[in-house]
Amino acid sequence: MAVYTVHLPGRGASPGSLVHAVFVPEGFSRAAFFLGPLWLAWNRLWLEFFAWIVAFLLLASGAIPYISSGTAFFIALLLEILLGLEANNLRRGDFARRGFRLIDVAAGATRDDAERGFYRRACAPAPAASDEKPPPLPAVPPGAQPDVLGVFPLPEDPR
Repeated sequence: MAVYTVHLPGRGASPGSLVHAVFVPEGFSRAAFFLGPLWLAWNRLWLEFFAWIVAFLLLASGAIPYISSGTAFFIALLLEILLGLEANNLRRGDFARRGFRLIDVAAGATRDDAERGFYRRACAPAPAASDEKPPPLPAVPPGAQPDVLGVFPLPEDPR
């Protein structure tokens, strides 16, 4: 099942603003793992993009003299795995900095199902408030013994 966080721009939550909803998936991003810097540039995560460039230039140039090339490759692979794991959180942080608000979490078998479920809930009319009170709950359910709490009997009086 695909899970998405839904973000809206600005402060107002008018029904017209739902058109600009952004769905960010949860979980590992394979595109960010395989295409690290391209994925960062595509999503306009410029600060993260430059940090990625600096980290890989340091590893590739051998600026750290006391590690071997195999260790540098392993560190680079770990950085790519970390980027794949945190990619969607980086996007959420960027949306928060740009003034987007997290308004909902949508889930469905596919992205389309999650979007349909979100818009169905968001566009549904609000339930009318009723003035009548719900009936009071009975003190003891019918058929239950009054001296039993849950499924355990009350302790006997030792006198």
